[in-house]
Amino acid sequence: MSLVNGAKAIIEGFGENPPPQEVAQARSDICTGRLSGVPCPNNHTGGFSLTATASQVIHAQRQRKLELKLAVEGEESLGVCKVCKCYLPLKVWYHIATINDHTPDSTLANFPDFCWIKQGCKSLNPNA
Repeated sequence: MSLVNGAKAIIEGFGENPPPQEVAQARSDICTGRLSGVPCPNNHTGGFSLTATASQVIHAQRQRKLELKLAVEGEESLGVCKVCKCYLPLKVWYHIATINDHTPDSTLANFPDFCWIKQGCKSLNPNA
């Protein structure tokens, strides 16, 4: 995902109706390996840098997430996806249509087959 697409997706965020808790939890579990014991190698939990603007937008979305009381087990093990460069504690709460709209095919091709992002986008575009 380009920085422009990523910024647009963050601004659009999870809207008024985030996905159900079970959906966000299942997504998080794939990234962290909470149930399988095998975390996704693209879930980067080390340091990362952001522009001041991106940082402000993410902070605002995190505040909204807290206000909505949205949380998943193992959230502290979510980082930034190495493929799309998205902040996963927010992304697990996005509608798959929002993600699909902001993820170019070239980025989608780089996700592993087990990735919830790739599977969800393919479910919206079965012929792609």
